[in-house]
Amino acid sequence: MLNGFDKMLVGIEGGLGSGKTADLTRYLIKDRYNGFSILSNYPLYDIPFILIEFDDLLDFANNKMTLQNKTIGIDEITVYIDCRCSGTKRNRLFSYLILQSRKRHTNIYYTTQDFALVDWRLIAHTQIKVLCEKIFDNYANEIDDIRKITIFDMRNPKNVNITSRLLDFSKYYPYFDTDTIITPPVNPLKIN
Repeated sequence: MLNGFDKMLVGIEGGLGSGKTADLTRYLIKDRYNGFSILSNYPLYDIPFILIEFDDLLDFANNKMTLQNKTIGIDEITVYIDCRCSGTKRNRLFSYLILQSRKRHTNIYYTTQDFALVDWRLIAHTQIKVLCEKIFDNYANEIDDIRKITIFDMRNPKNVNITSRLLDFSKYYPYFDTDTIITPPVNPLKIN
């Protein structure tokens, strides 16, 4: 839960090595300790979770599986719902899951390197946007493990709340493998 709330749609954006997956893992751990079952498209270590594939998410969208009190963590969401494929059946089905996540009492967290690369329906309904950034010392050397996160809380569009802070992500590294490859669900040349 983010700041004590549930039923959230949270997007985490950042460049290569900016800490997106570490931040996603941080949120999944918090939700797990707050009683949510965790579904993730990448392996987590020492945390009870269910590894899911994209087809599993579409089953949830079609109400074939229940999502009550669950949190879904999706690393590299662009692999699944790229903006260039917005008219495909796959993207439309996934948007149905997103649009009804509140009714399902479900948190959805996702990462992307650039919000502009993701299907607009997802971006339009994202309530919290998080920007992860590397930070550097006075000599332009990257400071290992410490990242700046800026949170744009847009649940009240007339009063967007923006907060920033530095986080040490090293304590989350044992819970995931940063080199996990997220593969497309289908051959990109045969997308329907």
